[in-house]
Amino acid sequence: MPLLLPVVTGLLLAASFPRIDQPFLAWVALAPLCAFMVRVHSPFRAFWGGWLAGGVELFGLLAWMPGVVESHGGLPGWLAWTGYALLILLLACFTGAACCATKGLMRWGGDAHLLLFPAVWVLVEYAQTRVPFGGFPWLQLGYTQSDRLVLIQIADLAGVYGISFLLAGASTAIFWIVMHRGRRFRSWYPALSLLVLVLACLLYGQASLDRWDGLRADYSAAMLQANLAADEAPSVLAEKYQAGYRRMADTLPPSVDLLVLPESPTPVMYERDARYRALLGDLAARATLGLIFNNIRSEETGEGMKYFNSAYHLNQKGELSGIYDKIHLVPFGEYIPLKSLFAAMQTVTRDVGAFEPGRNKTIFRLGRRPVNVTICFEAIFPGLVRQFVRGGSRLIVNLTNDRWYGDSNAPLQHFSIARWRSIENRRYFLRAANSGISAVIEPTGRIQAATGILQEAVCEGRFAFCAQQTFYTRYGDVFVFLCAIIVCGFTVLAFTKERKKRHFNRS
Repeated sequence: MPLLLPVVTGLLLAASFPRIDQPFLAWVALAPLCAFMVRVHSPFRAFWGGWLAGGVELFGLLAWMPGVVESHGGLPGWLAWTGYALLILLLACFTGAACCATKGLMRWGGDAHLLLFPAVWVLVEYAQTRVPFGGFPWLQLGYTQSDRLVLIQIADLAGVYGISFLLAGASTAIFWIVMHRGRRFRSWYPALSLLVLVLACLLYGQASLDRWDGLRADYSAAMLQANLAADEAPSVLAEKYQAGYRRMADTLPPSVDLLVLPESPTPVMYERDARYRALLGDLAARATLGLIFNNIRSEETGEGMKYFNSAYHLNQKGELSGIYDKIHLVPFGEYIPLKSLFAAMQTVTRDVGAFEPGRNKTIFRLGRRPVNVTICFEAIFPGLVRQFVRGGSRLIVNLTNDRWYGDSNAPLQHFSIARWRSIENRRYFLRAANSGISAVIEPTGRIQAATGILQEAVCEGRFAFCAQQTFYTRYGDVFVFLCAIIVCGFTVLAFTKERKKRHFNRS
């Protein structure tokens, strides 16, 4: 029966994200898990409860993965699902670790240390941006609130972790009241403290919306969404990739300032195909600030030919003015980590797999204005995007290809995450997606314009170049380190208390 508690937590978390998309459930989702931690007697058992909760959540929310591997990686279904199950077993360990650490503190220092659970949760979420294989921070708790614009404006101070802390804190405070029902008013202290924090966030959020919603957007952008599929015939793909983009561009007004093409299957290489270079030069000539597009770049080295997943900028004259090589590659999709262990493993897609990571955080110049590009899932890493903006970027452009995921939760989840990079850094975010969702996102996270998924479409909107740097941009994850200090401090106190207790019992 106690194992039902982690299962309930997992189901509530899964229902908080798209597509079920009931974000209010995230405020109570961890309460059953808190009850489980109180009921079990060891950190080891707490770990397995957290692991079960994380497994239930992830198994539902990442169910699009096996289909991607099976359809585009050529793996048999049973092997795709086996690999998926192993990944879920690994990722669920993060939730298990949060419960294990919290229960350890409770065992040493008493049940009151359950109130440290929100801070521990934040630390575990932060760890997910680093491991495994470079990190996979896809389902952070705070992302459930992406549409609660007033609440999430504090992301320019604390990132997504600030909202994750509030949500975990709400569940903990609710359970604390239930656990101490009928007792003194002191049991309400955590809930009242959290209420004060939430009200402060709402006041700050409203002030931020009032300020940033009044920003004047003087420039226009158009993202061309061609909905290319890697499994289409090469001739069909080439036609869409060339004539298709020209056809969509012909529908645009002559006054557009910036054209953006998404990451997509690439049948031709810019460096080697003169006709394709001419086409892109023609597109760039239609926009005063030129064209940003994605292509595979090759480079001859002493070790042989190397390939990069790159973003290019052509100015209005069709001249190449900048190249950015993707830094954070997709493991098993764009490169094989730990090659000595996984040398025989197929990559996830047939048309990529041997890319080299970029070495420089390149900033493009659109006129005299600095702009950065992120490619595909680089946008889910707040630290990487922050470094570009801290380096001077005044506009974030994201080129992505979510066509692999089909009509699944993945494009919705990916888009929801990307919105937070706008708020954290107070930048316009131009998202060009091969199959959707292409969008113009304002510095408040508000969606100014957006397309649907799995369709050919043009997304038009307006943007501005923003120069001011936020607290988060300048100083990064200070809130995470504050949580670390709190947890470490109470860990030392709890350990000292336990040692004194043992010493007293021996005496």
